[in-house]
Amino acid sequence: MDLLKYCKSAKRENPNFQFDYTIDVENRLENIFWSPAHCFELYQENGDSTGFDTIYRVNAFDMPFGIFIGIDNHGRTILFGCALLRNETIATFRWLMKTFVTLMKKPPLTIITDQDPWMTQAISLEMPTTKHAFCIWHITSKFSGWFTTLLRDQYVNWCAEFYRLYKLDNIDEFEREWLLVISKFNLEDNKHIRGLYEIKRNWVSGYLRNIFFSGMTTTGRCESINSFLKRFTSSRSCLTRLIKQIDLAVEDIGQSQLRHVMLDTYRGSCLRSLSPLEEQVHKIFTAFSFKKFQEEFERASQYRVCEENNSVFIVQHYKELHTKKHFVAWSDDTISCSCKLFEFWGILCRHILSMFIHKDYFKIPMRYLPVRWCRDKYHVGVVSMINRRMENCEEVGDGITNLGN
Repeated sequence: MDLLKYCKSAKRENPNFQFDYTIDVENRLENIFWSPAHCFELYQENGDSTGFDTIYRVNAFDMPFGIFIGIDNHGRTILFGCALLRNETIATFRWLMKTFVTLMKKPPLTIITDQDPWMTQAISLEMPTTKHAFCIWHITSKFSGWFTTLLRDQYVNWCAEFYRLYKLDNIDEFEREWLLVISKFNLEDNKHIRGLYEIKRNWVSGYLRNIFFSGMTTTGRCESINSFLKRFTSSRSCLTRLIKQIDLAVEDIGQSQLRHVMLDTYRGSCLRSLSPLEEQVHKIFTAFSFKKFQEEFERASQYRVCEENNSVFIVQHYKELHTKKHFVAWSDDTISCSCKLFEFWGILCRHILSMFIHKDYFKIPMRYLPVRWCRDKYHVGVVSMINRRMENCEEVGDGITNLGN
């Protein structure tokens, strides 16, 4: 097969090119997964959290086309690998997830997908240590069909209450509020409500925020990169041509990433205060992650420490002393907050930062500045990739000039 010849040739040229496939009883291609060398390298650096989704009509055979994506330290959507599948059964998804873990050398910490029952079972069997979350958009997109006729003029209020429940970061609070809201709308016996509650661990923030998702809550990044790939592919493409077209798209993504690295290297100062904390993070984080930190740091001054109980502090907004309480545990160099923003995003929350200000701390321990969000000089794999690309240019100056074209 021309397609397999192409993959084997790519593997010989660069051992980091990964692929595997299955053949049916008639010796026809059944399923194939591949990860271009650049995508494999990106996964080694940024493969802690990933999203997966499938689309159709990107090839002449109308085979389901699946992509694994992630987020790099610049906040850009990156591609980890692609798959063409014969169908979307549990056997096929099990093969795909097992193949992904084997070829990519490690499972992700977290994965976000739509609410497909076969995919869910496959992930639980082949990625048992991976935390699986459902895309909240895919869940709420079904609400109009489920509840509009039933709730009538109360439908909008139900949606607002659901989103409030979804955002609760405390599990006990969610359990209490869920019962109250369901009772308020008389939905105790609704089959969809029962179904949502049964899968609560896959969509409720309180059950997900204690592990790193790089901030992802939907498969929207999958859909955005699907749209990007369609610029390079055609529904009339044969399989070999499809892979070559995607390789071109991957190269385009790589050039864009390299451009962001160079821009970040020579970026100017964007400090908004004279705080040593802000200055420290500015030197280490990329522009994307520093902006996220800045959003929290600017709001830290709006919070006050209301109570202290040994090593646990109660932090509240200065205007909302009778509402939301946040519990910050502080012991030596170990810090955590009940909002779990750091665990979920890898960015310190405003509540913890307010404690730094309260305690007159002027330096953040490096463990709370994850390499995941640092500039590329802290990422050995990315730096080596950039060096290889620069070596392919006749001279560095020409290579940098080409980035703007």
